[in-house]
Amino acid sequence: MMKIEDIVNDIVLIVLDNYEPLKELGIDENRIYARILGYDEFGVWMKHPKFRIPKPNEKSKRKKPSYQNVKASILIPWGFIASIVHFPDVEGFDFPNPFEKNIGFESNIE
Repeated sequence: MMKIEDIVNDIVLIVLDNYEPLKELGIDENRIYARILGYDEFGVWMKHPKFRIPKPNEKSKRKKPSYQNVKASILIPWGFIASIVHFPDVEGFDFPNPFEKNIGFESNIE
């Protein structure tokens, strides 16, 4: 029998429903591959290896701030999750490698 704790530290396919509010996080597809970091009563925590944020304390006269990529943990609330597809016994699940393909995270900030 499958249990939710079996997906922690694995790459899964998350199928989303009504994900419009998640677009603010760069999620613009209803299917995303992600490494699951954990879960709680609010939803599933996933890893984003290159989340784009403004550089702090940058004193520049440029109109556009510069950005940096950082590791982030993102909560996907249960209400947005239609289904989770787990791939048990697939050693080092890497096809498709979600970190070399667009997994729904693209920043519109330039």
